Amino acid sequence: MLELTHPVVDVAITCSHFEESLRFYRDQLGLEVALDIQIPTEVAVGAGLAPRGFRQVRLRAGETLIKLMEIPTPPSRRTEEFAAGVRWLTFFVADVQQTYAALKAKGVRFLSEPIPGSDATGIVCAVDPDGVLLEFVQR
Repeated sequence: MLELTHPVVDVAITCSHFEESLRFYRDQLGLEVALDIQIPTEVAVGAGLAPRGFRQVRLRAGETLIKLMEIPTPPSRRTEEFAAGVRWLTFFVADVQQTYAALKAKGVRFLSEPIPGSDATGIVCAVDPDGVLLEFVQR
């Protein structure tokens, strides 16, 4: 069993178009930038994070940090098709209808309108610039 020293797990996203992803998470979702740092090549390669150094912008989502990675020669955009690997992030919100309306007005692309969930009052999903599904849930 892992003995965690922090109550949440942070998530890193390798961006195909960094500025587009930063604008999406910071400006459209309204997440606060907590830190903007350069990860040197010796750390990136030494820890097995990436093939070279990169910029990382950490955005605060509650107690979680979403870490956006800007790397020279980024990988191509993933498809929105169902695939293996990390597929979505879940944000628990006070009012799913209000969240939907506010984010849609900012240009966030949703896959549907909010619907009732099996264990939630409402659920709606959007997609980030790299095809990562963002699930907004009201309990």
